[in-house]
Amino acid sequence: MATVPSVPADPWGRFRDLYQALNAERGWFGEASPLRFAAMTAITCPGGPTAVATGLRRMADHIKRESGWFGQLNSSLRFVVGAMLLLHDDDAGRFLNEVKRVRDLFREFSLRRGGIYETMAILVMRQQAEQRPITRATIVRFKALYEEMKQCHWWLTGPDDFPACAILTGQPESPHQIGWSIERIYQALRREGFSAGDPLQTAANILYLAQLEPDLVARRYRGLATGFRASRVRIWQSDYDELAILTFLNHPTQLVIERVLHYRAEMETLRPRPDRSLTFNLAASITFLDLLPGDYSITEATGR
Repeated sequence: MATVPSVPADPWGRFRDLYQALNAERGWFGEASPLRFAAMTAITCPGGPTAVATGLRRMADHIKRESGWFGQLNSSLRFVVGAMLLLHDDDAGRFLNEVKRVRDLFREFSLRRGGIYETMAILVMRQQAEQRPITRATIVRFKALYEEMKQCHWWLTGPDDFPACAILTGQPESPHQIGWSIERIYQALRREGFSAGDPLQTAANILYLAQLEPDLVARRYRGLATGFRASRVRIWQSDYDELAILTFLNHPTQLVIERVLHYRAEMETLRPRPDRSLTFNLAASITFLDLLPGDYSITEATGR
């Protein structure tokens, strides 16, 4: 059984140090945003910032070589994938071999091509399987979940939902029960005034994992959005998934909002300076990690 990584006492400091170690070797034409997301993913990796950054770059270089010149992971996204592999002590070559094998299974089961979403879904399922080969039964379940989503929202559901389907394969309920529960959450969010569309479907997929009643989770979600707006923070559809992550936290709404605003101000000290959308994204993730250790509702639900 894989061990659960421990959250550092100072998630912001750990993130900042990892990002600075990665950014020091970025190069003139390199992108900074993937390095920030990679640093966020690698927060719980053991080792000092320099050692983790070195290991991550080594992993990213391996992925680039294995992917070839025109491979999907030849882009800067390889740093994020590399961080996930490093976190789970995985091997880039074995992972990419599994991607090739499971893609063939996807075609056998008539699943549409999903590009990088397909690759990320395979990565998630591989980690849930603790690096054992992904089984045909898992692919059957994956497809059933995807079809449930399509039944509710055929015009919204597409390959961008593959990673969510991959996460949901690890849940104990049947695909029909999961799909029904997600739809109830989606409709509860709509009743609270949130705009229909792909971002709301993604939020509902995430919020299913909270295992809360749809109306309760929707009220928490609305409370956060209202609180941020009262603090002069605009909430766009692109922020819906961050709101979903924060909704997991069973803390006073104002505390969560104040912590996000604090870390957002800290994010603005990074160089190059992230845009406002990215500072909200990163600050929400740091806030989640910061408040997670004291959140008994989450630790009980996840078995930590």
